Amino acid sequence: MGQHRVRKRERRRLGWRWVTLGALGLIVLGGAAFWWRSAAPEASNGTPKLVVDREVVDLGFFPFDAPARAEFTLTNAGDGPLRLADLPRVAVLKGC
Repeated sequence: MGQHRVRKRERRRLGWRWVTLGALGLIVLGGAAFWWRSAAPEASNGTPKLVVDREVVDLGFFPFDAPARAEFTLTNAGDGPLRLADLPRVAVLKGC
């Protein structure tokens, strides 16, 4: 008789463990779904349009090793989100 009660108690404990693990799993899945749904939605409507305030910067003559600074204003004139995927790179096109 004593062993039968012990086995029942063990089965009950194992059942609660599964219930607890299932509840925790549902909480984690619910949190992940909430996070995924609350992320900024991708706007598929519209097209971004990058506008730079100037196309040419003339820094004049100065030594090659001297640092130079030029500021640009970038704006989005389109109706879709504009995302810069990487750091903007600057290339010298003429006169180097």
